[in-house]
Amino acid sequence: MKYIDALNAQLQTWVVGHYGPDAVLSGVASLGGHSGVTIGFNVRQGDQPEEGLVLKVPPRGVRPKDNFDVLRQVPLMSVLVDHGIAAPAIRWSSDDVKWFGQPYIVMTRLPGKSLPDIFDRHAPRVSDACGQLFFEAMQALMQIHSIDGMRTLQGWSTPRSLGMEIDHWVGVLRKSTNQAWIREGMELHTLLHTHAPRQWVTGIVHGDFYSNNWLFDKGKLTGVVDWESTTLGPILLDLGWVGMMYDVEAWGPMRKDRMGWHPAPEELIAAYGKSSSIALSDINWYRALAGYRLACNTAYYFEMHQSGKRHNPAWDVLGESFPFMLARARALLKT
Repeated sequence: MKYIDALNAQLQTWVVGHYGPDAVLSGVASLGGHSGVTIGFNVRQGDQPEEGLVLKVPPRGVRPKDNFDVLRQVPLMSVLVDHGIAAPAIRWSSDDVKWFGQPYIVMTRLPGKSLPDIFDRHAPRVSDACGQLFFEAMQALMQIHSIDGMRTLQGWSTPRSLGMEIDHWVGVLRKSTNQAWIREGMELHTLLHTHAPRQWVTGIVHGDFYSNNWLFDKGKLTGVVDWESTTLGPILLDLGWVGMMYDVEAWGPMRKDRMGWHPAPEELIAAYGKSSSIALSDINWYRALAGYRLACNTAYYFEMHQSGKRHNPAWDVLGESFPFMLARARALLKT
């Protein structure tokens, strides 16, 4: 909270520096999320309409690299907006640390809001009717994947192969001190390599595509946010990820009790397939990969949460689900 209070004061200085002394700052509030620091705010300048904006900076004490490097989003967001994707547009960006102590980006604030946080055990239960919104998100995902990322983002990021994707998460897994979890994760790592598809389509991979990162207004999808984890790689990673997130069998009791209001993974996959020419015969492998990837992150960040170094109650839900993620992934690899 002290960090948010400090950002509030820094935002006031930033607004005056970028909009002028007559600009008025209002509505400063944390927008939540489980990575980085995301602050919503409004600026009014004279008699101009109020402008809704979003500030993103890396978490305090974390080096701005990889998914914490907010500036790497600038060329990505430009490509997305140019292709009609409902993503925020970058208004300001800088590596000048005098404003917030970190590099930062300021983006347009899209209308609408996300559904209740699926990892918040105290969030209101989502209405069954909201499940219909998922099919709009599947259409948006197909549109994201239809962009020729290899051409439009040439030189932006080294494209990952499936093998590179599997190996990438070993480094995160091994940051944990839980040797049993490391052993189980590495066993799944071997299975994924053994059963990996031989061919895939490379493009823009959002990397964290699920309902916490979709915005809706009046029953319509208005935006896809949180592009920190985006890479160039096998695009079906996203479809496998959303399938894993809403697979009841992949979760422990704390989350499982709050599931079932959304479409089943098979329904989401079918909805994507209706608008895509990409073969989905290997999709269960991608669902297994998603479980492995989240399990690797959980092994490390659950430990960080328990130690108090990166407190986030969502990791209690994820930590409980670790064995379920791996068991479900192994079962999917057998189908």
